[in-house]
Amino acid sequence: MPETLAYQDIDVGWQFPGPKVAVSREMIKEFAAASFDHNPLHWDDDYLAETTFAGHKKFDDVIAHGLMTYAIMTRAMTDWLWPDVGEHRRLETRFRQPVYPGDEIEVRGQVVDKRETKQGRWLVCALTVTNQRGETVATGDALAELLA
Repeated sequence: MPETLAYQDIDVGWQFPGPKVAVSREMIKEFAAASFDHNPLHWDDDYLAETTFAGHKKFDDVIAHGLMTYAIMTRAMTDWLWPDVGEHRRLETRFRQPVYPGDEIEVRGQVVDKRETKQGRWLVCALTVTNQRGETVATGDALAELLA
């Protein structure tokens, strides 16, 4: 979604779309290989069937890596900002629900604050990731530095 905007063009409340991603077992497998995170929670059906987690939690299926969702959130920021608008500087994320194979997740962003300092022009953004059922699976607070 490249859109060249200047700081003065963006008001608090301005929204921007992020990617919509269909999550598959293959995607989870590839992320495990790329991240060297081979926790059986992400690939082993037998492990999940035998294991009860904190609070007697059982998962319905293998789950996607939280950092995979984080990476998709980062992509929402960089797709919008880079290369013409600005730089993505920070993202703090909270994972609310597991993401399963077969889920389609979508990121949406909104500018919640603007700050101009001697060091630069900043936008504080709220990110929300939902699945195909409209359930929030992750939220985040991001910081963008605008170039113009």
